[in-house]
Amino acid sequence: MNTDIKIGVSLYSLSTEFIHGTLDLEGCLKAVHDMGYKGIELVAAQMVPDYPFPSDEWLYNLRGLLEKYELEPVCWSAYIDMGTRSDRDMNEEEIIQCTLNDLVYAKKAGFPMVRTQHAISPKIFRKMIPYCKELDMKLTIEMHWPHHPDVPVWKEYFEIMKGEGKGYLGFVPDFSIFQEMPHELYLRQAVEFGCRPEKLDEIVKIHAAGGDMDRINNGDYTEIEKHYAEEMFGKFNHPAKVEQLKDVMDCIFYIHGKFYYLDNDEHDPCIPYETLIHALVENGYKGCIASEFEGHHFYSDVSCVEQLGHFVAMVNHMLEQEA
Repeated sequence: MNTDIKIGVSLYSLSTEFIHGTLDLEGCLKAVHDMGYKGIELVAAQMVPDYPFPSDEWLYNLRGLLEKYELEPVCWSAYIDMGTRSDRDMNEEEIIQCTLNDLVYAKKAGFPMVRTQHAISPKIFRKMIPYCKELDMKLTIEMHWPHHPDVPVWKEYFEIMKGEGKGYLGFVPDFSIFQEMPHELYLRQAVEFGCRPEKLDEIVKIHAAGGDMDRINNGDYTEIEKHYAEEMFGKFNHPAKVEQLKDVMDCIFYIHGKFYYLDNDEHDPCIPYETLIHALVENGYKGCIASEFEGHHFYSDVSCVEQLGHFVAMVNHMLEQEA
């Protein structure tokens, strides 16, 4: 099979290096270019000075940096900051204006789309169609755990995406919705917080067998171990089904390749990448998988650069296997 899948990266993956000042924005771009990534997602609230009101000078300078490092601008990621005012949440008119602002900023910086959040609501999402058409820009929503295609509000979004918003409105599946097992950093942290290693191993095995909180509650487990068991059984239960991607493939504008920790270039033990990559290729997905490393939420001493290197090697290998 031939594939038109590109491997990009969300610069959010380099949060530790960026926040600590080890890498500035240009350093992040150079680093991902050197690793073999082809495109980038930029989280505006994190890396754009003066956001939500960046200068044209900065936006055009960003275009120059992307050209310098031969990186495709994949997506400008925005947030609906409902807490912008201290006295109330933003109203509909304000959400529309903020989203429109991001569409304009993204276009100036050379990005073809903006990623927003499901908090935009189906009603407002639909109202953005004329603006997207006028600017020739796409607007997309991230589907993140615990959401999945069967959540009622997403059925409304898909109806809009496949109807009057077709070609302009879409979504970004975050592969956290397919996570099956707890990752290494999560387990390491659980031990540090008081779980006995041998008991944690038992809980992981019980989880892999389908989960049974009655067995945990009636067994020889501490309160912290019961807490982790309950969280594990609830969070890593694979609510989304890989085969569901086929039905919404025309609505996928790009993908968040979520991962938390890789100790090699071949396999993620938590998220079924082999199955996911095969399904994408088989169903003709043409677009970007933007790697999104989030292990830094657990430990800041894990090298984001090393982790991203593992990811791009792993996905490239899988794509070669599918070719």
